[in-house]
Parts: sequence; structure tokens; C-alpha cells
Amino acid sequence: YGIAHGILQADNTRSVGAKVLVASIDTVHTRGLPADVGLIIIDECHGVAGSEKYRALLAKYNNLPVIGLTATPFAAGMAKYYDQLGGPLFEHLVIGATIKDLIDGDYLVDCDIYAPSEPDLAKVRSSKGIDGLLDYNQEALAEATDKPELIGDILAHWRKLAVGKQTVVFACSIPHSKHIVETFLAAGVSAEHLDYHHDDDQRKEILDRFARGVTTVLSNCTLLSEGWDCPTCEVMILARPTRSLIRYVQMVGRVLRPSPETGKKLALLLDHSGSTARLGHPCDDLPLELDDGKPKTSAREKKERTEPLPKPCPSCHFMRPAGVHACPKCGFAP
Repeated sequence: YGIAHGILQADNTRSVGAKVLVASIDTVHTRGLPADVGLIIIDECHGVAGSEKYRALLAKYNNLPVIGLTATPFAAGMAKYYDQLGGPLFEHLVIGATIKDLIDGDYLVDCDIYAPSEPDLAKVRSSKGIDGLLDYNQEALAEATDKPELIGDILAHWRKLAVGKQTVVFACSIPHSKHIVETFLAAGVSAEHLDYHHDDDQRKEILDRFARGVTTVLSNCTLLSEGWDCPTCEVMILARPTRSLIRYVQMVGRVLRPSPETGKKLALLLDHSGSTARLGHPCDDLPLELDDGKPKTSAREKKERTEPLPKPCPSCHFMRPAGVHACPKCGFAP
């Protein structure tokens, strides 16, 4: 957009005298900001409430206006009161548009969901991660999902419902992601795995091959769940169970971009995690209110969805909206 800017980033630091500076919270926490900073804009600000570094930053620059941007503003504690701030973390929620608004305006596409299978999570407990989100324990989750029969089922239903389409996979761990890719490769499908061990050049090459269609299936753990934009990708395989509505909506959002290039009008989610049955359709109305961090007892206080959740068709596994008896896709009526 032609805005002159500088960057604060290790050896890549440059133009620090520019009126706009771009930096990560880790760099800012270590090095601070220029004395004359007048406005702070935080992207993906749903992570602020669970981050001590962000809270320290806002306490230090408490006299400055702060704007947070996120598609999922319902993280716990986003409006929590802090003495060092003399008020809440964020004070006002400005709703630019809902997901439904963006779909109606052709800025996003809707998605069909099939839920063919899910792992047994009976022994998987929940805990808070480094991002502050309450979710399934990562190690136990990987053990419950990284099984040959479950991965084989992922391939079988992809062949049935999405063969040949650009597909992103969210796995539970790096080994789980690699095993999924190995299964697709063994079946003759071009697939690649991506994780934080790849350097910048390798990562760029992998993402570029996928964007050009050289690679059909791209698998990762959590690396691509925020900020990654590839409009031609129209299928998502969710092999990572989650109880976090934020994580769920952010992951599904990767395939909701319209693509004039390919004419994509509808995305497809193959849910092998049970997340849709737990959390609902990702394009439905969301609880758009800031959470004050106080203990909640009722569903209304928790700002959870109170409407009935979708259920899979017993015949084709399409996620039927609540109250719909005959499947909209295959016509089966239990």
C-alpha cells in the first residue's frame, strides 16, 4: 500500500526511524519500542490475554491507544481488569463484520462439512497451552490420533470426497503430520509436510509448490493455523481434535478465501476430529462479546453457543444442521 515502514527483527532490523514499525511481540519484549511511539496495533489479538509479554507491553505503554485485530475475539480474559492498567485489557469491541456478513458479501465462501470418523479421546485430558488456550493435552492427543487405521480412513474419505483438490491438513504433531503425508505419497498423491524445522527458503519453496498446484496435499501441525493465505486451497482435513473454538475457527478460516482464479465458491471440511460436533459449524454466528475473565457458571454467562449442534448423516457423514431429518446431500432419512 506504499506505506514506508521499518522492521524490528534481529539481523533484519532496518529503517527504525520510519513512522511505522513492524515487529513481533518477542522482539518488542526484548528490545522495547522507540520513545515517541504513539499507537500500537496488535494483529491476532486473541492471544494477548494469555501472554505475559503482551500484558507487560500494554502496562508499560498504558497511556497509548491500542487497536487489536482478530477474527476470533472471544478469548477468555480479553476484557479482564488489571490494576497495572487501571482498567480492562481491551475496552470496546468493534464488529466490522461477522463471518456470515463476509460470506454474503463474497469476501469469504461457505463450507460443507463431512465427519467420517473421530479418535477415541476418553483418556485425553485438557490443559492450558503456552498460548493460554484450554485444549486437549498435546502429547496424549498425538498418541490417540497417530494410528495407521485412522490415517488410512483419512486417505479413503479424501479419495471419495475430495480427490485431486488442493488440500491442507492439520495434524496433532510433527510425526503425525509426516505419517499422514507418507500415507498419501504411498497412494500416489503428491503431498508434503511443513514444520518449524524448515528454514525460510525451504518453507517458501514448499508453500510455492502447493500454491502452484505442484503439490496437492500440504500437511502441518499448527504452523499454518493463522496468517497463511492460499485462496486456491479448497479442502481442509482436520485430523487434530480441539475443544478451543478460537483454534477451530482459525484453522477452518484457511480454506474460506474465495478464489476467482479457480472459481471456488464453496470450501470442504473433512472433520476426522469430532470438533464440529463439539463446537458447531465454523460459519455460524459466534459469541461476539469480550470476556471479562470472571468465573462463569451458566452457558449464557460463558457466551457459549446454546443452539443445538450439527450431527453427521449416518449414511454419507455429511454434517446435517440441527433439526434437519433428511440429509441435504444424500437424502437419507433415519
